[in-house]
Amino acid sequence: MTETLTSSPANENTAEEICYDHIPWPVRPSIGINYDFIVSMYLGGCGLALFFLTLEKQLLDPLLEDAGINTEENDNAIEVEQDTEKEEVDPWKEFAKGMQGMYFVFAPFALCLPWSVIVRYFWMRETVKAAKDKKED
Repeated sequence: MTETLTSSPANENTAEEICYDHIPWPVRPSIGINYDFIVSMYLGGCGLALFFLTLEKQLLDPLLEDAGINTEENDNAIEVEQDTEKEEVDPWKEFAKGMQGMYFVFAPFALCLPWSVIVRYFWMRETVKAAKDKKED
């Protein structure tokens, strides 16, 4: 089965043809990983972080201010209800409370994106170099 995999056209660039040993280890590409996909996923995560940040700052903060909730002072405060009567709660205000800080979930994508772009650069450089060497032979 390994003979079939190594002789297939998709796997023509084997470990012997592409060598990443001269690239520093933090940004050294791994063989068999498509870094175009990795970069696109990190870019999508950054897009989601920006979307949720914009949603919170532009649309949800005005809803919370209208509800009498100061978002800057009460982020870590515990709310205790004094009234025993049930009050009607606006579903949009509840949604706004629940969505606060959602962009923090996707914030690490912004830190990983530059790393993945650098790794993709080295991956593409070595792949193109191996393809040129193969054409010359």
